[in-house]
Amino acid sequence: MPTETKYMLAWVAAALSFIALILCLWIVNAGQIQSTAAYGAPSDTGALESPHTPFIIAENRTSATTRTIAEGLPDATQFASLLESTGVAAELADANSYTIFIPTDRALHALPQGTLSGMTAPELKRLVEYHVVVGRAIDVNAVDSGTVMALSRDALNFSLSPGDQSARVNSSVVLDAYKTKNGIVYLINSVLLPPVDAHS
Repeated sequence: MPTETKYMLAWVAAALSFIALILCLWIVNAGQIQSTAAYGAPSDTGALESPHTPFIIAENRTSATTRTIAEGLPDATQFASLLESTGVAAELADANSYTIFIPTDRALHALPQGTLSGMTAPELKRLVEYHVVVGRAIDVNAVDSGTVMALSRDALNFSLSPGDQSARVNSSVVLDAYKTKNGIVYLINSVLLPPVDAHS
């Protein structure tokens, strides 16, 4: 067989192998994209990109209480400290049902400097209570819109973003959810600030 023919055959074989590799990568990538759309994986911005499921249950911890989960999330240690220091954690009885919204440490660090340190003890407690709903486990997936009263006696507003269909409480995006034996804990991407004109 002439040398030129051998080189041509080798080149064709290499080209076909490359095309096959590209096709395999495309198929795998398409499957990952479909999986992301189905299960609501978070984007780099923290918003959830699923058009059908705003978030997934990150973990089902029905052997633990809402207080235990709220105090043990690794990405939300600062709010856990606030739960304890304000005395709100001590008010969370295991026999009751709760929905608790936990801002990430990053969300608390994003507050303007002096926001927390400038609050009085009652104001700080009200802030923490604004993240707690007593007597019910709210499924934000099932809420298109609505208002619920928080422990602080201030209204929380629920909605689905018309753009990415992410579940929101006020303007905060729900990132993760943890079912517990007496409620549900949501990890959110910003701090819920009570209305400034309430309780005046």
